[in-house]
Amino acid sequence: MTTASPCVGICKLDDATGWCLGCGRSGTEIADWRESPADWRSAIWLEIPERLKQLGVACRRLPWTKTDMQNFVVQSLEQGSGTFVMGVVGAVAEFAPATGQSVAVEVRDDKITAHTDGGALHMWIDDDVRALTFDPPSTPIEGTHVVLAVKRERGRLPAVGSIADLGEDAAPLIDESAKQLFDLGLNRKEARFCVRVADGSARSVLHSAAGQTLISSLPMLGPVLAAESPTRVIETALGRIEVQGQIPRPGERSPDRPHTHLLPDQLALSRAMPVGMDLPRAYLPGALCYPRA
Repeated sequence: MTTASPCVGICKLDDATGWCLGCGRSGTEIADWRESPADWRSAIWLEIPERLKQLGVACRRLPWTKTDMQNFVVQSLEQGSGTFVMGVVGAVAEFAPATGQSVAVEVRDDKITAHTDGGALHMWIDDDVRALTFDPPSTPIEGTHVVLAVKRERGRLPAVGSIADLGEDAAPLIDESAKQLFDLGLNRKEARFCVRVADGSARSVLHSAAGQTLISSLPMLGPVLAAESPTRVIETALGRIEVQGQIPRPGERSPDRPHTHLLPDQLALSRAMPVGMDLPRAYLPGALCYPRA
């Protein structure tokens, strides 16, 4: 039975209904939650979707424990049923196997690591992670868009506003000769977009661009990074995705495998999540999982 709390970090009661605008519970239900039996909590969970609908609340928490979230991630990876996205609007990595490829998944304590052709993924799913959705309650689980959000208090990434040499990557998921990690300077608390390079043209041009903003240095960086296509490393408070392979040229389609998008026009919107999927302030986006067609 469900024992997780529905709280999403918005703790304000609606004057008309008496329900919380974040979790849909009444003040009494919130106060009694910890001491009440599991079957009572499960019954409240069943009422929450309809209450939130009446309140006009789009974001709702799924009734998943830490173990439920871990099982969902592992099943989605092993079955290839979901695509995991990390980053912010305009700068993301997408992790899903190519058609016919498998995913090797390892679970160790609260950490999940996955490898497939052209990419790797790492997630740290502990008690500070919540499963949220913006889909209607009637949506089947296998068709639900799931946001794995991290409580802000767990910590956020440093916001770097210019190209920066981070030194040797301390936690690579893919074993390769390239070791040096450069932050491309998104200046965002939700995610950072890095490249991992070996000695060569890309490393030289990144050193030259150090201290400059991404936008001002793109005319110099873009052609070299596209030609060399170093490993891209996208990190959030939940973990990281690493992507290898040729960066598509403008107008080319993204490959059917792990890939990245770095789109300055969309970055300029300064959105962490797609339109209609804004998270409560208590959370930072970790990863979005959407069903594969």
